Amino acid sequence: MMFILAVCSALLTAGAALKCEVCSALNANSCSGHYETCKSPQSQCMVTLTESSVGPVIGGVWSAVLVKSCGSAYDCSHPATLTTMEFRVRVTTKCCDKDYCNNSTVDWKQPNSTLNGVTCESCFARNSATCDVKVPMNCSGDETNCVQYSASREGGSTITLAGCASESMQRSQGRAAFQGSSISVKGMQNRNGAESLRHNPFLLPSLAVITIRIFAQ
Repeated sequence: MMFILAVCSALLTAGAALKCEVCSALNANSCSGHYETCKSPQSQCMVTLTESSVGPVIGGVWSAVLVKSCGSAYDCSHPATLTTMEFRVRVTTKCCDKDYCNNSTVDWKQPNSTLNGVTCESCFARNSATCDVKVPMNCSGDETNCVQYSASREGGSTITLAGCASESMQRSQGRAAFQGSSISVKGMQNRNGAESLRHNPFLLPSLAVITIRIFAQ
């Protein structure tokens, strides 16, 4: 009798597992792939759009990666964004909790550009492990943290940056800015809320630094 109850319980548990579409696409608002059964604690079907740009706001190099997958409820309610002088990343996620519910095209809203009262020092340096902070930046939307770190591509290329970041970007230790890459984290310099890096000039080697190895696609 106990054996039968255990089998029934296992079948019910398996039947309750969420099934989501899994795929990815470059510079598109949809993709098609296969379906997977989500594993605990994944409770949501997700569609995640990671947009990034390097260079000036007008005329810079822009790219976007769309991913459909299983995920956690936290990722659904905490967008990850990062804004610096010449590098910007926005990770937007839409979620649902029914089988196969992420298999449609998604319409994305424009980012929140309302100033939030936080000011961070911003810099962006290519091929350098240091970055002189010299340009104050007014943060907007959910970007209430001031962060700084270095990112290194395997083989030698390094960028160093500082700017405004959302709580989720800070919590990920900067990993969300380079989704899908192999990342090694050593530490992070962060200020949040009313605090600002504006009155705290720095050279990155003297502080905790994130080192991120970005493998070539």
